[in-house]
Amino acid sequence: MDGDRTLQGLLQAAESGKWTRRTLLKRAAALGLSAPAIAALLAACETDDDTDDDVVEDDDSVDPGDEPEDDEDPDVDDEPDEEDDEEDDDEVADEPEDEGEGQYGGVLRVATIGEPSTLDEHQTTAGLTAEIGYCMYETLVAYDRNFEPIPMLAESYNVSDDGTVHTFNLRQGVPFHNGDEMTAEDAVASIERWGSISGVGGNIMDVTEEINIIDDHTFEWITSIPYGTMLVGLSSNTQACVIYPKSVIDEAGEEPLTEFIGTGPYRFVEHVPDVHIRFERFEDYAAVEGGIDGYAGQKFAYVDEIEFIPVPDEGARVAGMQAGDYHLVMQLSNDQYDALIDYDHLRVEILPPSNWDVFFLNWEAPLMQDELIRKAFQASLDHMPILQAARGGGDFVALDPSLMMEPTPWYTTAGEEYYNIADPELAAEYLEEAGYDDTPMRFIATQEYGYMYNSAAVAVQQLEDAGFNVDLQIYDWSTILEMRADPDAWDVFVTGHGFVPDPSQITYVGQMNVYPGWWSDPEALELADELMSEPDFDRRFELWEQIQIRAYETVPAVKTGDSSVIAVWSRDVGGFTTQLQRGIPYWNVWLEQ
Repeated sequence: MDGDRTLQGLLQAAESGKWTRRTLLKRAAALGLSAPAIAALLAACETDDDTDDDVVEDDDSVDPGDEPEDDEDPDVDDEPDEEDDEEDDDEVADEPEDEGEGQYGGVLRVATIGEPSTLDEHQTTAGLTAEIGYCMYETLVAYDRNFEPIPMLAESYNVSDDGTVHTFNLRQGVPFHNGDEMTAEDAVASIERWGSISGVGGNIMDVTEEINIIDDHTFEWITSIPYGTMLVGLSSNTQACVIYPKSVIDEAGEEPLTEFIGTGPYRFVEHVPDVHIRFERFEDYAAVEGGIDGYAGQKFAYVDEIEFIPVPDEGARVAGMQAGDYHLVMQLSNDQYDALIDYDHLRVEILPPSNWDVFFLNWEAPLMQDELIRKAFQASLDHMPILQAARGGGDFVALDPSLMMEPTPWYTTAGEEYYNIADPELAAEYLEEAGYDDTPMRFIATQEYGYMYNSAAVAVQQLEDAGFNVDLQIYDWSTILEMRADPDAWDVFVTGHGFVPDPSQITYVGQMNVYPGWWSDPEALELADELMSEPDFDRRFELWEQIQIRAYETVPAVKTGDSSVIAVWSRDVGGFTTQLQRGIPYWNVWLEQ
């Protein structure tokens, strides 16, 4: 988006009172707006005694103008965002504004759903790896509280008028956990490795002509076409483009890392399988100044250590929270709400819709290569019983055909006639037309995520009622992650998709033909390529609607519906944020002593 549109969006925010004067000045500075433009913003604000002394007047700053307005604000599925919009930057509940408000010391104990398949963030889209890695790894840009990309390891970003030369200026004096200072060589090596492994990174590298190191803290990324989702891709914190030391990358190549070194507020200490993954405060951490701001901004390492403890059995995770063994817990099914709500030492909250549950179909498997078989799968499913079994029903679930959640500007019901068909007779007709010969459908699922197993159990019954022969196979989540990467090992797997700010971050859209399932519809591939590169929101929305329609017509996956989850944490934990859509940030929290 151009500067006029950027200014217009900020003026609208000023006039609506969505942001405070301080927030608007900070956004204006980050966008490199001119002095007259900043004056217009101030005139639109209500009188406020709060002033800001560091308005930047150059244009070498992160410019989310490459993305459509507001596309980062509403999409993050896992946590409430509306409350953030209404709160002043200085008044975020439970979040410290200045160092000293939190308490230092103690060991934060987090119960996880099991062992991650890897701690190498470049290697996997798994949320478990991402959440554990948040405290030790960082990216060039990251999402602020409104899910807009702002600088993190980059100090500023600028794009040429033709949208093809992307210049990143790095912060100076940022140390890795091994003591080496981060340089442009590390950033470029990390980008190139991420681009060769990640689907999102691969899309960007496909249009990359060269990446040139200008000096120790500056590099230019030159693309063959304008790339409107550059900052969106680099802000993602799942299979993120985290920056590793070049020396570590040189040793590992594209193989999973065995040495885990980042720039974050906590450093890796040890991984004892089935016992814990332990981190300790990185005393030399170089924090961004300017205050706490979502997944970006200033980070305080209040606790001395963080222990991630694998507890695959959900009942054991619940019992541990009830007993006070853990301060935080990952992934409890919603039917545990009643089991925990009456414990005075715990906080238990139902979060706004933040996920959608989904069955992925393997286009590389002989069975699912047949579009009629995929259509039979789609027609077999009655979504509400699946959602109720998975998430508990009631306020926890909602039927909704849109793959981009409300209230994002990407919300659309295009293709809804193919959503929640729930017609086993139609499914049987498709099977007959396909000449289905009772070949077993290999349906893989895990019990470590209760909602996945419960979704699979109900879906299998419905599929069998329609005439499918289903082979339900249950594995631990780490094994599922390995199996789903093998196109010969499965036909269907179940998972959940978290809230994303931009449709390019939907796994099987942004990583089309790469993400397990390997959706390879030629028309969809062409549309996705244009969606990635197009900077204009209106055109991108048209493309997105066409992609969603093709997803329903060709059936790479079946979304069942939107779901809310519960968050459970000890009242001994201070600074716990409500911005959880992209996972729990473990910095800026402390333990009440």
